[in-house]
Amino acid sequence: MLSSPRLARFLGPLTILLVAGLAGCGGRRDDGGGPEPPQIGAPAPFTPSSPAVDRLRTAAEEANVVLVIIDAARADHVGCYGYPRETTPNIDRLASDGYLFENYFVQFVETKPSTASVFTSQYPDTHLAYHERMLPESTFTLAQGFGSAGYHTVLFSQNEYASPLWGLGLHFDEAFYEPHIIANGRQKPYIWEAEAVLELIEPWLEKSAPEPFFAYIHFIPPHDPYLTPLDMYYKFYDKDPPNAWRSPYPFDEVEQELRQREKPWSEKLFINRYDSHLLYADWAVGKVEEMLREAGLFENTLFIVTSDHGEAFGEHGYKGHTISAYDETTHVPLVMRFPGSGGPTGRVPGLTQAVDLLPTLLDLLQIPYPSRGVQGRSLLSAMAGEEGEVNDYIFCRTAGKPPSYAVRDHRSLLILYQGGELRALYDLEKDPRAVENTIDEQPERAAELLEAFRAFAETQVAPPLDYLDPDAPTPELPEVQEVEVTEEMERTLRALGYLK
Repeated sequence: MLSSPRLARFLGPLTILLVAGLAGCGGRRDDGGGPEPPQIGAPAPFTPSSPAVDRLRTAAEEANVVLVIIDAARADHVGCYGYPRETTPNIDRLASDGYLFENYFVQFVETKPSTASVFTSQYPDTHLAYHERMLPESTFTLAQGFGSAGYHTVLFSQNEYASPLWGLGLHFDEAFYEPHIIANGRQKPYIWEAEAVLELIEPWLEKSAPEPFFAYIHFIPPHDPYLTPLDMYYKFYDKDPPNAWRSPYPFDEVEQELRQREKPWSEKLFINRYDSHLLYADWAVGKVEEMLREAGLFENTLFIVTSDHGEAFGEHGYKGHTISAYDETTHVPLVMRFPGSGGPTGRVPGLTQAVDLLPTLLDLLQIPYPSRGVQGRSLLSAMAGEEGEVNDYIFCRTAGKPPSYAVRDHRSLLILYQGGELRALYDLEKDPRAVENTIDEQPERAAELLEAFRAFAETQVAPPLDYLDPDAPTPELPEVQEVEVTEEMERTLRALGYLK
């Protein structure tokens, strides 16, 4: 049974509700019933066979796939990414036994649009699942791909933004999220503790999980509120955080908007609490591994850990996420551990991003996916050591006031604000913290990244050209179902910091 760091935690019987697959979801290959597999049109080509690629495919052959999201985990606070504190011993161990993606970035610094990019391999200005908008059910998703290949698909989510409540996860065979936690007699604030999801996963595994399966697991920790067990909370209490630094907002116009919403805070306390909560999230990752081992499934599972966005602690003036397009909110961990002992290992230094996950996993397992509509690239060649750079640039959007876009490669970071007038360029080779705006000193470099953004923007369903040109109209979004926000949903989002 689940062992919690809190004393006297009793796991009572669970009432588990089944969310049946909706029309258009991936069907079973061999069960003779249920919905048909999605029609994907022209499939994307798989990575050509080679000894190194074949070794990866053989290692993952017929494996279950478990994708774990820990919410708001920034890469530079994770041990295997160089953080000196012991915040992530389980993730570090998984990384040493598998693949670590050194430069992995998200497409949006909020949960729903970021998760939608993982599910669809589309940028936010194509899937358009941000603000109150839902993901169109007709969009091809990771769950559909796995379902079409005979995988049983299941979602466990502690964050309602990554659940069918907001239009994500509709194509899974089973989905367990907030209503199921509450049905088990759990109320807030317990619903934000990692055990709330672990208590759903354990009985699902104990009832003999159908194989092969694809499981998406989303924990709220290390996202605030920081409801961390006391033994973990005191691990970093009142200590000086390593590598902490602050800088002002990049523009006065941004500062004036954000200053009105500021609250007094202690940077030292905030970072220490975050690191403790990251340790708690890592503990939850370890519990998932332990449950899979006890069920005899771990050594036949491709186990992946990543995050939906990072968290800012005063760098560039920002606190939290949603509004910062700098590395502290866009650069997150990605670790992939192959089945069995002695499986493939390595580090991928190239630029990779959330939209790359879907094509990578389906390419690895040779599951067809559409060439049209999928905007990411398979990382299989990079993992095989046959391709050094995967993406020339990374593009990430925020929901700030004004919203901003990050255009990034290894050398430079360009920040563009909606309206086309506020811009900042940073030379990451000389200024890795991105503090000094060099856009006037490096006009040719700025022009190169601006052109890269223009080319990217013109390929999107809603081209964000208003980030380049003050006279460009804000694109009109096609009609799509919007979520009706209830009072309870509003309270949850306010508690998580998404509403002010």
